[in-house]
Amino acid sequence: MQCLFLDLASHNGIIACVTEAGVEISEEIHTKVQDHELIPMVENLLSRTEGEWKYTDLTHVACVIGPGGFTSLRVAVTFANVMADELKIPVVGIHLSDLYFERACHSEPCRTMSGKTLSSFDRAQDDNLLWLHSTKRDSLFVCGGKWKEPTFVGIKECLSQLKASSSKLRWMGELIPEHRELIAATSMQMTELSPVVDVLPAFLQGVKFKKKPLKPWYGRGW
Repeated sequence: MQCLFLDLASHNGIIACVTEAGVEISEEIHTKVQDHELIPMVENLLSRTEGEWKYTDLTHVACVIGPGGFTSLRVAVTFANVMADELKIPVVGIHLSDLYFERACHSEPCRTMSGKTLSSFDRAQDDNLLWLHSTKRDSLFVCGGKWKEPTFVGIKECLSQLKASSSKLRWMGELIPEHRELIAATSMQMTELSPVVDVLPAFLQGVKFKKKPLKPWYGRGW
């Protein structure tokens, strides 16, 4: 496997060249990337791998499909689809929550179920860990616990459910400062995560690549 991994959705995004043995090289992305900026970034990254990869050396493409900003997701998904189509190689879309659950428990073997990519973390084993992702000031995405799939909920509803819980909850994800303060007031603790580059090789070997175009995941019917 010589896979190009794209994450322009996260606050701290990353593009990486990944093999079964490890991450050959990666570059963190902390700003919005436009269409015309992504191509030279990828080409520069490929040229810095051992053996100086070319596009034709790629065997797979993986892309975080959401949630995230409208433009960031469109740029990343469009690029991944074009690459996969031009090179005739398979592609996979990664939901950001799955990547976070993988980082939370990366030692578990990766697996897939019913054709759907799942994190190696079995959520049923730890209902006390939640993935949170701010969308607007009054709402966020939640996954874990009673929310078995990434769900768009109002911040008031979320806080009400958290305060009513008798369990000692932990969280991970990306929250705006206002939401961080509200979550902190519930006594939830932020859980430790492994770096993305440490989990990518095993994670990508466990997902299901297909020759099928990706679609951005906005989570709100867009």
